[in-house]
Amino acid sequence: MKQFWVKKIFLFVKRKVKNFSYHKALVFVVCLALSSLLWLLNSLEKRYTSKISVPVNYVDFPKDKQLSGSLPKNLDLMVDAYGYTLLTYKLRLAFSPILLNVSELIDNALDRGNRYKYTVSAVSHKEEIEKQISSEIRILSIKPDTLVFNFSKIISKKIRVKPSLKLSFESQYSLADEPTTVPDSFLVSGPKDILDTLKFIPTNFYSFTKLAHSIEQRITIQPPSGVKLDTKEVNLTIPVEQNTEVTFEIPIQVINNPSDINVKTFPGKVKVTCRIGLSKYKNLDYSTFHAYVNFEKISLKDPRLAVTFESHSNVVLAVSYSPKEVEYILEHEK
Repeated sequence: MKQFWVKKIFLFVKRKVKNFSYHKALVFVVCLALSSLLWLLNSLEKRYTSKISVPVNYVDFPKDKQLSGSLPKNLDLMVDAYGYTLLTYKLRLAFSPILLNVSELIDNALDRGNRYKYTVSAVSHKEEIEKQISSEIRILSIKPDTLVFNFSKIISKKIRVKPSLKLSFESQYSLADEPTTVPDSFLVSGPKDILDTLKFIPTNFYSFTKLAHSIEQRITIQPPSGVKLDTKEVNLTIPVEQNTEVTFEIPIQVINNPSDINVKTFPGKVKVTCRIGLSKYKNLDYSTFHAYVNFEKISLKDPRLAVTFESHSNVVLAVSYSPKEVEYILEHEK
């Protein structure tokens, strides 16, 4: 296919140029290619100053410290080398990151006053970097010229597990108690600045629908970034029970009435309906429910008073009452 197009070009030039020779043209092309190659080889034998970007892998971090913040992923080097050396290196650079031993670097750090902050001169490790790149490349400068390693103290702390759940139930069913996990907490290791603000460890999100019985299941947790756990699973228990409906009456109280005036309401009681789990029925305390009318809300324009209802029970699932308004009469003491 290439020969076809070469012939087409030569035929075109032959029509335009007199005394055209296919052989002479071929010789010209070969000579041009050879001269270009010789020029390239001559150029590659000269020394050049060039900028290259070197990927970095940091290895051997100290075991009693946790890195806080980020480190540069590349070092920008100004180098001096022969052209062919630069060309060879640039062709293989993506596959040859340099390795920096963190423990060794911070042992020789400039800043020894702070156990958790170390300032390392990149220039002082120039020879080490040159050896990893190529013995034929000379480094003139490095950017950034210093590396700052910020560490946090590693501590251990017991932190509770918090299930992340979405629950829905079949009709007449509900939670018998709050979902629990075993274990309910973990001994977590990590940087002090992270653990000081960590209030709980969430589980991964789980959704359970149309529940009509208790659930026991192994689930995974979602450890926060930068901390270490011995395990990543817990046993989850979701206690489910059937509900029942309870109906009872409580008296309507009157507040803020003068001592010489009695207020009688009609009716004198409200009917309360509660939905409650079967296991909590025996703990239902009727004294935690209150209904009252306020004497100060009496108006000649309105023969009825609004009933205010309060529930302080922590065992009922839902509660309603009626009536919401009552009639009344006032009786003056003699």
